[in-house]
Amino acid sequence: MPMEVFQALFTSILPLYVLIALGWVAGRFFGVERQTMGALGIFIIQPIVSFGFVAQLDFKIEYLMIPIMVFTFSSTVLIGAYALGLKIYADKRANLLAMCAAMGNTGYFGLPVALLLLDTHWVAVYIFANLGGVICEATVMYYIANRGAFDVKTSIKKLMQFPTIYAVALGIYFNQAGLGLSDQFITYWEYFNGSYIVIGMMIIGVALSRVKKLVIGPKFMAIAYMGKFLVWPLLSLSFISIDYHFLQLFSREVYLIMLVISIVPPGANISAFAAQLDLNPEKAATTVLIGTIFALFFIPAVLILSGLQ
Repeated sequence: MPMEVFQALFTSILPLYVLIALGWVAGRFFGVERQTMGALGIFIIQPIVSFGFVAQLDFKIEYLMIPIMVFTFSSTVLIGAYALGLKIYADKRANLLAMCAAMGNTGYFGLPVALLLLDTHWVAVYIFANLGGVICEATVMYYIANRGAFDVKTSIKKLMQFPTIYAVALGIYFNQAGLGLSDQFITYWEYFNGSYIVIGMMIIGVALSRVKKLVIGPKFMAIAYMGKFLVWPLLSLSFISIDYHFLQLFSREVYLIMLVISIVPPGANISAFAAQLDLNPEKAATTVLIGTIFALFFIPAVLILSGLQ
């Protein structure tokens, strides 16, 4: 059974690596720019996808704690890694380190995994839970990322220009006001969902296509991966253990959702953010690539060892 689970997950995840390869081809041979891809993903596709999911979600009061926990854990790792990075580095690497340690590829990478493991209802809950990460990305992370290039005032100004914040707020308004989405919108929104995964994974390949050589910093990667593949999962497993033994508020599916969110590799958008803000984009792309390759084996192993799958 464990080997069957591993093979199923491996088969499901492998096509994502094909998209990375296609992105590399597009960047190397067809002149596709990472800045253009990044702007398209961050400022257009992500807000539309986020709005549609939030506007359509069937809210239940007991689910509200899940994105709050995701936001809390993500912010904790982000701020902790940034504080540690400031003590080690005297430049923008501290900002990039925080992003790599805390920002997971919960959308482009995690959503296909959730579709494999969960039924339709719980996939919707996964998406709702992921809002905690989206909000953290749109607020705490984006502020820290900008602090590597701008002063406090300019960073806050750029944060307020980040469209996903307003897309999520608008989605909540539509949801709570009972405003339905038209069939035509849903049709095109579904197209955006597909492009969200495709563009997101190709961003990694496009970024790598501009790298003349891989920039591997052992200390940098060790700290980043410690945050992403050790601290984040331990926080999630601690939450699961406390709830299972004492609170008993959530089901196994919620545990699985929390675990998947915590063990995905560093986010593809890190490459886009790094390119947009000139935060060592080559090192960002290398860190994301190696972390993504590692996750191909790490995710099945953790799921099997946890006993949740």
